[in-house]
Amino acid sequence: MLYAILKRKNMEAINESDKIFTRVAESVEWTETQSLSQAIELLEKLRNDTDGLVIVDFLDSGNWDCIDGIESDNGFMKIHWRDYRNAIETDEEKEMRMLAFPAALSSSLIKFKEFRIVKTKRFPVFLLRGYALTDKEIKIYLEKDSSEFKIFDNKDNFSKLAVRKINNVYETYTCLNTPIFSMIIIPKNSGTSSFSSKKGLFSYNISDSILRLNKVKEELDKDELTDEDLICEKANSVRRIFEYILKVELCYRYRQLSVKKDYSVLMLGDLMSLIKPYRDETTNSLLKQITVWSNELSHESGKPIKREKALALTFMTIIYTNLLQSEMKLNPNPNSEE
Repeated sequence: MLYAILKRKNMEAINESDKIFTRVAESVEWTETQSLSQAIELLEKLRNDTDGLVIVDFLDSGNWDCIDGIESDNGFMKIHWRDYRNAIETDEEKEMRMLAFPAALSSSLIKFKEFRIVKTKRFPVFLLRGYALTDKEIKIYLEKDSSEFKIFDNKDNFSKLAVRKINNVYETYTCLNTPIFSMIIIPKNSGTSSFSSKKGLFSYNISDSILRLNKVKEELDKDELTDEDLICEKANSVRRIFEYILKVELCYRYRQLSVKKDYSVLMLGDLMSLIKPYRDETTNSLLKQITVWSNELSHESGKPIKREKALALTFMTIIYTNLLQSEMKLNPNPNSEE
């Protein structure tokens, strides 16, 4: 009888998932938050109302079929996929479970930065991103009290896999170590594939960057902007957005190249050298000009600071971003042979 009740409840949570997502999204007055407590409150409500039966998709088409729990401390957020740490299992049940899930905990880890509610035609979806994390920072946070610890490269350019043994059981963490929107939570009954989620995440990251560039362009369009420091400030914003766009491109090309440096130490020169082999001569000329003017306007070059040059830099960056967005749509899975 209890099994039948739970099964019916689970089916209701799945069949009504899109409506539950809508109710949860409408229960708050914000659509973006940098508050970890607000994000956790919404996610806990979502988990409670759906019994954790949601879909979690990642930037590389990786996916989970539920959320088993949420923890946070010191600005970090852990979203659990499978948590068997306190499960009551017979030896036989544990042996069978470990064939599919050998770790007592399978989780994700981010240094929380932002949570967004994005409305689609049918239902809202939830996007998360964290701050950049170095291997050292991951180790400092997770290694404490563990008897074994190791970090592995996921070779997707946006995450690392950390494994630790603590309290005599193993835990695995997908550590999202870039400030890119690389996790999306969607309803169970959405009919959306993980591949579609992947394309959606890339599209969202690029579209968000174009919005940021257009905001800078609006400021540079003002004829009264003559202060050299302000012009350089806007040009430096373009440079930072451009670096972000190139880092998104590195994630897009994860089958073609592997990034060895931590996200936070990748400078424009590093990014250009990584991207250059995959661009034709014309596009590389555009990238070179963006780099030259970005450096000129971001540093004390001793050359005249012109609003028109900063505006041209912004236009060129928008052009490249649109080219990249088109490529992502036409060829969502570039491979190493291309």
